[in-house]
Amino acid sequence: MPLNSKQIRAVSYDPETQVLHAKFAGRSSVRHVGVPPHIYDNLVETSDPEFYYKYYLEPSRIESGWQKANLSSHAVKLLIILIGVLAITATALEENGELPIHLSEITETGAISPAPTASPTVSPH
Repeated sequence: MPLNSKQIRAVSYDPETQVLHAKFAGRSSVRHVGVPPHIYDNLVETSDPEFYYKYYLEPSRIESGWQKANLSSHAVKLLIILIGVLAITATALEENGELPIHLSEITETGAISPAPTASPTVSPH
């Protein structure tokens, strides 16, 4: 359905799945899921489709070319961070599987107190 708008060229809507596609001038189309039929009807009938879209539909945008790339780049960054945290944790563990810092070494302020050093024992001989 073409719209009387300079930016939003056309929209299509499937009432069974409640999926709305919006085609923009100079951009890829955007897909919205869970759009009630009255929102589509109002968008098509309004005198200002750009305002109506921005107010009622833009916050629910779930898929566009830009967002797909953005989501996958965030997923890759999250995976890299997770691998880094696991590597740091694994290298911080002692051979027996315990962290080298013990709870008794942490002071009330949260700082790590220096480990007690064993005094050399002097033999009487």
